[in-house]
Amino acid sequence: MFTVKRVTTVEHNCPNGHPPLSDLFPEDEHPIKFCHICGALIEEYQTTYDAALCANCNNLVNPAWNYCPYCGQGREEG
Repeated sequence: MFTVKRVTTVEHNCPNGHPPLSDLFPEDEHPIKFCHICGALIEEYQTTYDAALCANCNNLVNPAWNYCPYCGQGREEG
């Protein structure tokens, strides 16, 4: 069974609309301060969203999945 939890994270955006490199450089290893395209100072802000978690192992999962890839727990059909 999957559960939903409110999660708060830090988003990084260029004020000129360029896409961030957050997928290439995880923020805990390489904090990005400037845009890689235009050199502008990256804006940081906190955002809250609903995250799907496995009720068995508490790992993040995609809500479209039928099984958790970490522990094998199946979705409850309801």
